[in-house]
Amino acid sequence: MSAQDKTARQAVPPVTASEFAERLGSLSPSKNVAVAFSGGPDSLALLILAVQWAKRRKSVSLHALTVDHGLRAASAAEARRAAAMAKELGVPHLILRWKGEKPARGIQAAARDARYRLLLDACWKLGACDLLAAHHLDDQAETLLLRLVRGSGVDGLAAMAAERMLIGGGPHVRLLRPLLDLPRERLVATVRRAGLVPIDDPSNENETFDRVKVRKLLVALAPLGLDAARLARTAALMARAREALEAATAALLADHAILSSIGHVEVDCEALLSAPGEIRLRALAAIIRTVGGHDYAPRLGALESVEAALRAGTLGRGRTLAGVKLAIAAGRLVAVRELAAASSAEPIALGPKEEGLWDGRFYVGVLKAPRGPRLTVRPLGQKGLAQLAAHGVAVPAGPKTALFALPALWRDGVLVGAPHLGTLDPRVVAKAACRRSTGLWAARTSRTA
Repeated sequence: MSAQDKTARQAVPPVTASEFAERLGSLSPSKNVAVAFSGGPDSLALLILAVQWAKRRKSVSLHALTVDHGLRAASAAEARRAAAMAKELGVPHLILRWKGEKPARGIQAAARDARYRLLLDACWKLGACDLLAAHHLDDQAETLLLRLVRGSGVDGLAAMAAERMLIGGGPHVRLLRPLLDLPRERLVATVRRAGLVPIDDPSNENETFDRVKVRKLLVALAPLGLDAARLARTAALMARAREALEAATAALLADHAILSSIGHVEVDCEALLSAPGEIRLRALAAIIRTVGGHDYAPRLGALESVEAALRAGTLGRGRTLAGVKLAIAAGRLVAVRELAAASSAEPIALGPKEEGLWDGRFYVGVLKAPRGPRLTVRPLGQKGLAQLAAHGVAVPAGPKTALFALPALWRDGVLVGAPHLGTLDPRVVAKAACRRSTGLWAARTSRTA
Protein backbone atom coordinates (compact mmCIF):
# COMPACT_ATOMS: atom_id res chain seq x y z
CA MET A 1 0.00 0.00 0.00
CA SER A 2 1.34 3.44 -0.94
CA ALA A 3 1.89 6.15 1.67
CA GLN A 4 -0.91 8.16 0.03
CA ASP A 5 -3.36 5.26 0.28
CA LYS A 6 -2.35 4.63 3.89
CA THR A 7 -2.93 8.29 4.78
CA ALA A 8 -6.32 8.26 3.05
CA ARG A 9 -7.30 5.08 4.87
CA GLN A 10 -6.31 6.55 8.22
CA ALA A 11 -8.42 9.65 7.48
CA VAL A 12 -11.61 7.59 7.33
CA PRO A 13 -13.19 7.76 10.80
CA PRO A 14 -14.66 4.62 12.42
CA VAL A 15 -18.30 4.56 13.44
CA THR A 16 -18.66 5.83 16.99
CA ALA A 17 -20.78 4.20 19.68
CA SER A 18 -23.01 7.28 19.87
CA GLU A 19 -23.58 7.30 16.09
CA PHE A 20 -24.63 3.68 16.17
CA ALA A 21 -26.81 4.13 19.26
CA GLU A 22 -28.63 7.00 17.56
CA ARG A 23 -29.29 4.98 14.41
CA LEU A 24 -30.38 1.83 16.21
CA GLY A 25 -32.37 3.81 18.77
CA SER A 26 -34.45 5.37 16.01
CA LEU A 27 -35.61 1.82 15.13
CA SER A 28 -36.77 1.12 18.72
CA PRO A 29 -35.15 -2.31 19.12
CA SER A 30 -36.46 -4.86 21.59
CA LYS A 31 -34.44 -6.26 24.50
CA ASN A 32 -33.82 -9.55 22.71
CA VAL A 33 -31.73 -8.93 19.60
CA ALA A 34 -29.89 -11.23 17.18
CA VAL A 35 -27.09 -10.22 14.81
CA ALA A 36 -26.56 -11.83 11.40
CA PHE A 37 -22.81 -12.44 11.64
CA SER A 38 -20.69 -13.87 8.82
CA GLY A 39 -17.40 -12.71 10.31
CA GLY A 40 -16.67 -10.45 7.35
CA PRO A 41 -15.75 -6.80 7.91
CA ASP A 42 -19.29 -5.47 7.60
CA SER A 43 -20.96 -7.85 10.02
CA LEU A 44 -17.95 -7.75 12.38
CA ALA A 45 -18.26 -3.97 12.59
CA LEU A 46 -21.98 -4.39 13.29
CA LEU A 47 -21.33 -6.91 16.08
CA ILE A 48 -18.66 -4.70 17.67
CA LEU A 49 -21.07 -1.74 17.68
CA ALA A 50 -23.99 -3.87 18.90
CA VAL A 51 -21.89 -5.11 21.85
CA GLN A 52 -21.05 -1.52 22.80
CA TRP A 53 -24.73 -0.60 22.54
CA ALA A 54 -25.91 -3.57 24.62
CA LYS A 55 -23.39 -2.92 27.41
CA ARG A 56 -24.94 0.48 28.04
CA ARG A 57 -28.44 -0.94 28.44
CA LYS A 58 -29.99 -3.10 31.10
CA SER A 59 -31.49 -6.51 30.37
CA VAL A 60 -30.52 -6.54 26.67
CA SER A 61 -29.94 -10.04 25.33
CA LEU A 62 -27.64 -10.25 22.29
CA HIS A 63 -26.93 -13.31 20.11
CA ALA A 64 -24.76 -13.77 17.02
CA LEU A 65 -25.97 -16.09 14.26
CA THR A 66 -23.70 -17.46 11.53
CA VAL A 67 -25.00 -19.39 8.52
CA ASP A 68 -22.73 -22.12 7.20
CA HIS A 69 -23.97 -22.38 3.63
CA GLY A 70 -21.70 -25.29 2.75
CA LEU A 71 -21.00 -23.90 -0.72
CA ARG A 72 -17.23 -23.81 -0.24
CA ALA A 73 -14.91 -26.25 1.46
CA ALA A 74 -13.77 -23.51 3.85
CA SER A 75 -17.25 -22.48 4.97
CA ALA A 76 -17.36 -24.71 8.07
CA ALA A 77 -13.95 -23.44 9.25
CA GLU A 78 -15.06 -19.84 8.60
CA ALA A 79 -18.19 -20.41 10.69
CA ARG A 80 -16.01 -21.68 13.54
CA ARG A 81 -13.79 -18.61 13.22
CA ALA A 82 -16.89 -16.42 13.42
CA ALA A 83 -17.92 -18.30 16.57
CA ALA A 84 -14.48 -17.65 18.08
CA MET A 85 -14.73 -13.92 17.32
CA ALA A 86 -18.18 -13.73 18.86
CA LYS A 87 -16.85 -15.48 21.98
CA GLU A 88 -13.97 -12.97 22.13
CA LEU A 89 -16.56 -10.18 22.11
CA GLY A 90 -18.59 -11.96 24.80
CA VAL A 91 -21.61 -12.74 22.62
CA PRO A 92 -23.46 -16.10 22.63
CA HIS A 93 -23.21 -17.63 19.15
CA LEU A 94 -24.99 -20.22 17.02
CA ILE A 95 -23.90 -21.81 13.74
CA LEU A 96 -26.82 -22.50 11.40
CA ARG A 97 -26.16 -25.05 8.65
CA TRP A 98 -27.83 -25.07 5.25
CA LYS A 99 -28.31 -28.78 4.64
CA GLY A 100 -29.55 -30.72 1.62
CA GLU A 101 -28.91 -30.40 -2.10
CA LYS A 102 -27.95 -27.03 -3.53
CA PRO A 103 -29.39 -25.75 -6.83
CA ALA A 104 -27.22 -25.72 -9.95
CA ARG A 105 -28.54 -22.30 -11.00
CA GLY A 106 -29.40 -19.13 -9.12
CA ILE A 107 -27.20 -20.22 -6.26
CA GLN A 108 -26.78 -16.75 -4.73
CA ALA A 109 -30.54 -16.14 -4.62
CA ALA A 110 -31.15 -19.62 -3.20
CA ALA A 111 -28.42 -19.10 -0.59
CA ARG A 112 -29.94 -15.75 0.41
CA ASP A 113 -33.40 -17.30 0.83
CA ALA A 114 -31.98 -20.23 2.82
CA ARG A 115 -29.98 -17.83 4.96
CA TYR A 116 -33.05 -15.83 5.95
CA ARG A 117 -35.07 -19.00 6.63
CA LEU A 118 -32.37 -20.27 8.98
CA LEU A 119 -31.95 -16.89 10.66
CA LEU A 120 -35.68 -16.48 11.14
CA ASP A 121 -36.04 -19.95 12.63
CA ALA A 122 -33.15 -19.26 15.02
CA CYS A 123 -34.75 -15.97 16.09
CA TRP A 124 -37.97 -17.82 16.93
CA LYS A 125 -36.10 -20.37 19.01
CA LEU A 126 -34.19 -17.64 20.86
CA GLY A 127 -37.24 -15.44 21.29
CA ALA A 128 -35.42 -12.63 19.46
CA CYS A 129 -37.82 -10.00 18.11
CA ASP A 130 -35.22 -8.14 16.04
CA LEU A 131 -32.45 -9.29 13.68
CA LEU A 132 -29.68 -6.82 12.84
CA ALA A 133 -28.08 -6.93 9.39
CA ALA A 134 -24.96 -5.05 8.25
CA HIS A 135 -26.21 -3.66 4.92
CA HIS A 136 -24.62 -0.26 4.27
CA LEU A 137 -24.49 2.62 1.79
CA ASP A 138 -22.43 0.74 -0.80
CA ASP A 139 -24.89 -2.18 -0.67
CA GLN A 140 -27.69 0.27 -1.46
CA ALA A 141 -25.83 1.54 -4.52
CA GLU A 142 -24.92 -1.96 -5.74
CA THR A 143 -28.52 -3.14 -5.34
CA LEU A 144 -29.82 -0.18 -7.36
CA LEU A 145 -27.41 -0.90 -10.21
CA LEU A 146 -28.23 -4.62 -10.18
CA ARG A 147 -31.93 -3.93 -10.44
CA LEU A 148 -31.43 -1.26 -13.07
CA VAL A 149 -29.64 -3.83 -15.22
CA ARG A 150 -32.56 -6.24 -14.71
CA GLY A 151 -35.13 -3.66 -15.81
CA SER A 152 -36.80 -3.11 -12.45
CA GLY A 153 -39.48 -0.47 -11.93
CA VAL A 154 -40.00 1.89 -9.00
CA ASP A 155 -40.25 -0.84 -6.39
CA GLY A 156 -37.13 -2.65 -7.51
CA LEU A 157 -35.11 0.57 -7.65
CA ALA A 158 -36.27 1.76 -4.23
CA ALA A 159 -33.86 1.75 -1.36
CA MET A 160 -33.58 -1.14 1.06
CA ALA A 161 -35.64 -0.24 4.10
CA ALA A 162 -34.01 0.32 7.47
CA GLU A 163 -36.79 -1.81 8.93
CA ARG A 164 -38.97 -4.57 7.51
CA MET A 165 -40.79 -7.64 8.74
CA LEU A 166 -39.40 -11.08 8.01
CA ILE A 167 -42.29 -13.19 6.76
CA GLY A 168 -42.81 -16.69 8.11
CA GLY A 169 -45.20 -18.93 9.96
CA GLY A 170 -44.11 -17.94 13.47
CA PRO A 171 -43.89 -14.79 15.61
CA HIS A 172 -43.04 -11.51 13.94
CA VAL A 173 -39.34 -10.70 13.62
CA ARG A 174 -38.06 -7.37 12.34
CA LEU A 175 -35.01 -7.08 10.13
CA LEU A 176 -33.17 -3.90 11.19
CA ARG A 177 -30.43 -2.24 9.13
CA PRO A 178 -28.92 0.54 11.27
CA LEU A 179 -25.88 1.08 9.01
CA LEU A 180 -27.62 1.89 5.72
CA ASP A 181 -26.36 5.46 5.44
CA LEU A 182 -22.74 4.61 6.29
CA PRO A 183 -20.10 3.71 3.65
CA ARG A 184 -18.24 0.42 3.75
CA GLU A 185 -14.91 2.10 4.44
CA ARG A 186 -16.16 3.42 7.80
CA LEU A 187 -17.13 -0.12 8.84
CA VAL A 188 -13.67 -1.33 7.86
CA ALA A 189 -12.18 1.46 9.99
CA THR A 190 -14.35 0.35 12.92
CA VAL A 191 -12.96 -3.18 12.73
CA ARG A 192 -9.42 -1.85 12.39
CA ARG A 193 -9.82 0.28 15.53
CA ALA A 194 -11.01 -2.80 17.47
CA GLY A 195 -7.85 -4.67 16.44
CA LEU A 196 -9.76 -7.63 15.02
CA VAL A 197 -9.12 -9.46 11.75
CA PRO A 198 -12.27 -10.20 9.71
CA ILE A 199 -12.85 -13.26 7.57
CA ASP A 200 -12.06 -12.75 3.90
CA ASP A 201 -14.70 -14.35 1.66
CA PRO A 202 -13.10 -15.08 -1.74
CA SER A 203 -16.51 -15.06 -3.43
CA ASN A 204 -16.47 -11.27 -2.99
CA GLU A 205 -13.89 -11.18 -5.80
CA ASN A 206 -15.53 -13.83 -8.01
CA GLU A 207 -16.73 -12.06 -11.15
CA THR A 208 -19.05 -14.89 -12.10
CA PHE A 209 -21.43 -13.25 -9.61
CA ASP A 210 -23.34 -10.21 -10.85
CA ARG A 211 -22.98 -8.31 -7.60
CA VAL A 212 -19.17 -8.48 -7.82
CA LYS A 213 -19.30 -7.16 -11.40
CA VAL A 214 -21.55 -4.31 -10.29
CA ARG A 215 -19.25 -3.52 -7.37
CA LYS A 216 -16.34 -3.06 -9.74
CA LEU A 217 -18.51 -1.08 -12.15
CA LEU A 218 -19.34 1.28 -9.30
CA VAL A 219 -15.64 2.01 -8.85
CA ALA A 220 -15.38 2.89 -12.56
CA LEU A 221 -18.46 5.15 -12.43
CA ALA A 222 -17.37 7.13 -9.36
CA PRO A 223 -15.13 9.59 -11.33
CA LEU A 224 -18.23 10.55 -13.35
CA GLY A 225 -20.00 11.55 -10.16
CA LEU A 226 -22.10 8.41 -10.07
CA ASP A 227 -20.77 7.22 -6.75
CA ALA A 228 -22.36 5.14 -3.98
CA ALA A 229 -23.78 8.16 -2.16
CA ARG A 230 -25.53 9.51 -5.26
CA LEU A 231 -26.95 6.12 -6.22
CA ALA A 232 -28.17 5.57 -2.67
CA ARG A 233 -29.85 8.99 -2.83
CA THR A 234 -31.62 7.92 -6.04
CA ALA A 235 -32.78 4.74 -4.32
CA ALA A 236 -34.14 6.84 -1.44
CA LEU A 237 -36.12 8.99 -3.89
CA MET A 238 -37.54 5.85 -5.47
CA ALA A 239 -38.53 4.63 -2.01
CA ARG A 240 -40.41 7.88 -1.46
CA ALA A 241 -42.23 7.44 -4.76
CA ARG A 242 -43.07 3.84 -3.84
CA GLU A 243 -44.52 5.00 -0.53
CA ALA A 244 -46.86 7.39 -2.34
CA LEU A 245 -47.98 4.68 -4.78
CA GLU A 246 -48.61 2.26 -1.94
CA ALA A 247 -50.68 4.82 -0.07
CA ALA A 248 -52.87 5.40 -3.14
CA THR A 249 -53.27 1.64 -3.60
CA ALA A 250 -54.18 1.18 0.06
CA ALA A 251 -56.83 3.90 -0.20
CA LEU A 252 -58.40 2.31 -3.28
CA LEU A 253 -58.62 -1.11 -1.67
CA ALA A 254 -59.79 0.21 1.68
CA ASP A 255 -62.67 2.03 -0.03
CA HIS A 256 -63.70 -0.54 -2.63
CA ALA A 257 -62.43 -4.03 -1.72
CA ILE A 258 -63.64 -6.54 0.86
CA LEU A 259 -61.69 -9.46 2.30
CA SER A 260 -64.15 -12.09 3.55
CA SER A 261 -63.63 -14.27 6.60
CA ILE A 262 -63.25 -17.27 4.28
CA GLY A 263 -60.31 -15.64 2.50
CA HIS A 264 -61.70 -14.44 -0.84
CA VAL A 265 -61.67 -10.83 -2.05
CA GLU A 266 -64.29 -8.83 -3.94
CA VAL A 267 -63.60 -5.41 -5.43
CA ASP A 268 -65.79 -2.98 -7.35
CA CYS A 269 -64.79 -3.18 -11.03
CA GLU A 270 -65.73 0.37 -11.89
CA ALA A 271 -63.56 1.79 -9.10
CA LEU A 272 -60.69 -0.48 -10.05
CA LEU A 273 -60.85 0.38 -13.75
CA SER A 274 -61.04 4.12 -13.07
CA ALA A 275 -57.78 4.07 -11.10
CA PRO A 276 -54.47 4.94 -12.82
CA GLY A 277 -52.77 1.95 -14.44
CA GLU A 278 -49.96 1.66 -11.90
CA ILE A 279 -52.39 1.74 -8.98
CA ARG A 280 -54.64 -0.81 -10.71
CA LEU A 281 -51.70 -3.20 -11.17
CA ARG A 282 -50.65 -2.79 -7.55
CA ALA A 283 -54.19 -3.41 -6.34
CA LEU A 284 -54.40 -6.61 -8.39
CA ALA A 285 -51.03 -7.71 -7.02
CA ALA A 286 -52.17 -7.09 -3.44
CA ILE A 287 -55.37 -9.06 -4.01
CA ILE A 288 -53.50 -12.01 -5.53
CA ARG A 289 -50.93 -12.01 -2.73
CA THR A 290 -53.66 -11.97 -0.12
CA VAL A 291 -55.93 -14.61 -1.61
CA GLY A 292 -53.01 -16.83 -2.66
CA GLY A 293 -51.08 -16.51 0.59
CA HIS A 294 -47.99 -15.32 -1.27
CA ASP A 295 -45.16 -13.24 0.14
CA TYR A 296 -44.51 -11.54 -3.20
CA ALA A 297 -46.43 -10.29 -6.18
CA PRO A 298 -46.68 -12.37 -9.37
CA ARG A 299 -44.39 -11.54 -12.27
CA LEU A 300 -45.18 -8.22 -13.89
CA GLY A 301 -45.79 -9.64 -17.38
CA ALA A 302 -48.39 -12.11 -16.13
CA LEU A 303 -50.02 -9.43 -13.99
CA GLU A 304 -50.20 -7.01 -16.95
CA SER A 305 -51.86 -9.73 -19.05
CA VAL A 306 -54.66 -10.16 -16.49
CA GLU A 307 -55.02 -6.40 -16.10
CA ALA A 308 -55.32 -5.98 -19.89
CA ALA A 309 -58.05 -8.64 -20.03
CA LEU A 310 -59.88 -6.86 -17.21
CA ARG A 311 -59.76 -3.54 -19.09
CA ALA A 312 -60.85 -5.18 -22.35
CA GLY A 313 -63.69 -7.05 -20.67
CA THR A 314 -62.31 -10.38 -21.88
CA LEU A 315 -61.79 -12.18 -18.58
CA GLY A 316 -64.63 -14.44 -19.70
CA ARG A 317 -65.21 -17.24 -17.23
CA GLY A 318 -62.13 -16.14 -15.41
CA ARG A 319 -58.35 -16.22 -15.43
CA THR A 320 -55.99 -17.96 -13.02
CA LEU A 321 -52.75 -16.45 -11.80
CA ALA A 322 -50.51 -17.70 -8.98
CA GLY A 323 -53.16 -20.14 -7.76
CA VAL A 324 -55.89 -17.48 -7.64
CA LYS A 325 -59.00 -17.53 -9.85
CA LEU A 326 -60.18 -14.06 -10.95
CA ALA A 327 -63.66 -13.64 -12.43
CA ILE A 328 -66.35 -10.98 -12.82
CA ALA A 329 -69.69 -11.34 -11.02
CA ALA A 330 -72.36 -8.63 -10.73
CA GLY A 331 -69.94 -5.81 -11.49
CA ARG A 332 -67.33 -7.03 -9.04
CA LEU A 333 -63.98 -8.71 -9.52
CA VAL A 334 -63.97 -11.83 -7.36
CA ALA A 335 -60.67 -13.46 -6.40
CA VAL A 336 -60.76 -16.99 -4.96
CA ARG A 337 -58.02 -19.46 -4.01
CA GLU A 338 -57.93 -22.41 -6.40
CA LEU A 339 -58.56 -25.78 -4.75
CA ALA A 340 -55.76 -27.38 -6.78
CA ALA A 341 -53.30 -24.78 -5.50
CA ALA A 342 -54.48 -25.17 -1.90
CA SER A 343 -54.20 -28.95 -2.25
CA SER A 344 -50.53 -28.59 -3.16
CA ALA A 345 -49.82 -26.72 0.09
CA GLU A 346 -47.77 -28.60 2.65
CA PRO A 347 -50.11 -30.14 5.26
CA ILE A 348 -49.38 -29.22 8.88
CA ALA A 349 -49.94 -31.42 11.94
CA LEU A 350 -51.38 -29.88 15.10
CA GLY A 351 -52.05 -31.15 18.58
CA PRO A 352 -53.94 -29.46 21.43
CA LYS A 353 -52.82 -25.86 22.10
CA GLU A 354 -50.74 -25.77 18.90
CA GLU A 355 -51.00 -23.28 16.04
CA GLY A 356 -49.51 -23.05 12.56
CA LEU A 357 -49.71 -21.18 9.27
CA TRP A 358 -51.30 -23.21 6.48
CA ASP A 359 -51.12 -22.41 2.75
CA GLY A 360 -49.67 -18.99 3.60
CA ARG A 361 -53.27 -17.85 4.19
CA PHE A 362 -54.65 -18.99 7.53
CA TYR A 363 -53.34 -19.32 11.03
CA VAL A 364 -55.00 -22.49 12.33
CA GLY A 365 -55.03 -23.38 16.01
CA VAL A 366 -56.34 -26.41 17.92
CA LEU A 367 -57.64 -25.36 21.34
CA LYS A 368 -58.87 -28.78 22.47
CA ALA A 369 -58.72 -32.31 21.05
CA PRO A 370 -58.99 -35.86 22.47
CA ARG A 371 -55.91 -38.00 22.83
CA GLY A 372 -54.66 -39.70 19.71
CA PRO A 373 -52.76 -38.84 16.55
CA ARG A 374 -52.30 -35.16 15.83
CA LEU A 375 -54.78 -33.51 13.50
CA THR A 376 -53.67 -32.77 9.94
CA VAL A 377 -54.61 -29.51 8.22
CA ARG A 378 -55.38 -29.74 4.51
CA PRO A 379 -58.17 -28.40 2.23
CA LEU A 380 -61.81 -29.12 2.97
CA GLY A 381 -62.62 -29.90 -0.67
CA GLN A 382 -65.99 -30.46 -2.31
CA LYS A 383 -66.58 -33.82 -0.61
CA GLY A 384 -65.64 -32.44 2.79
CA LEU A 385 -68.08 -29.55 2.42
CA ALA A 386 -70.83 -31.95 1.39
CA GLN A 387 -70.04 -34.11 4.41
CA LEU A 388 -70.37 -31.16 6.78
CA ALA A 389 -73.65 -30.08 5.16
CA ALA A 390 -75.00 -33.63 5.49
CA HIS A 391 -74.35 -33.44 9.24
CA GLY A 392 -76.30 -30.20 9.54
CA VAL A 393 -73.35 -27.78 9.59
CA ALA A 394 -74.48 -24.43 8.18
CA VAL A 395 -72.70 -23.34 5.01
CA PRO A 396 -72.19 -19.55 4.80
CA ALA A 397 -72.85 -17.41 1.74
CA GLY A 398 -69.95 -16.90 -0.61
CA PRO A 399 -68.31 -18.60 -3.56
CA LYS A 400 -68.42 -22.36 -3.10
CA THR A 401 -64.93 -22.64 -4.54
CA ALA A 402 -63.65 -20.44 -1.69
CA LEU A 403 -65.24 -22.86 0.79
CA PHE A 404 -63.57 -25.83 -0.89
CA ALA A 405 -60.14 -24.27 -0.28
CA LEU A 406 -60.73 -23.63 3.42
CA PRO A 407 -58.49 -25.39 5.96
CA ALA A 408 -59.99 -28.56 7.42
CA LEU A 409 -58.89 -30.87 10.21
CA TRP A 410 -58.39 -34.54 9.39
CA ARG A 411 -57.36 -37.50 11.54
CA ASP A 412 -56.26 -40.72 9.87
CA GLY A 413 -57.93 -39.55 6.66
CA VAL A 414 -61.27 -38.89 8.37
CA LEU A 415 -62.75 -35.38 8.38
CA VAL A 416 -63.01 -33.92 11.88
CA GLY A 417 -64.21 -30.46 10.94
CA ALA A 418 -63.39 -27.08 9.44
CA PRO A 419 -62.61 -24.27 11.91
CA HIS A 420 -64.52 -21.70 9.83
CA LEU A 421 -67.67 -23.81 9.56
CA GLY A 422 -68.04 -26.37 12.33
CA THR A 423 -66.96 -29.72 13.70
CA LEU A 424 -68.09 -33.31 13.42
CA ASP A 425 -66.47 -34.09 16.78
CA PRO A 426 -67.64 -31.87 19.69
CA ARG A 427 -64.47 -32.77 21.59
CA VAL A 428 -62.42 -30.80 19.04
CA VAL A 429 -62.31 -27.01 19.35
CA ALA A 430 -60.30 -25.12 16.72
CA LYS A 431 -59.95 -21.65 15.25
CA ALA A 432 -58.70 -20.11 12.01
CA ALA A 433 -57.96 -16.53 11.00
CA CYS A 434 -56.80 -14.89 7.78
CA ARG A 435 -53.12 -14.14 7.90
CA ARG A 436 -53.61 -10.73 6.32
CA SER A 437 -56.82 -9.73 8.07
CA THR A 438 -55.04 -6.91 9.92
CA GLY A 439 -53.50 -4.06 7.94
CA LEU A 440 -54.29 -6.03 4.80
CA TRP A 441 -53.96 -3.35 2.17
CA ALA A 442 -51.04 -1.58 3.83
CA ALA A 443 -48.82 -4.58 3.01
CA ARG A 444 -46.36 -3.98 0.19
CA THR A 445 -47.54 -5.26 -3.13
CA SER A 446 -44.22 -6.28 -4.61
CA ARG A 447 -40.88 -7.82 -3.67
CA THR A 448 -38.43 -5.48 -2.02
CA ALA A 449 -34.95 -5.95 -0.59
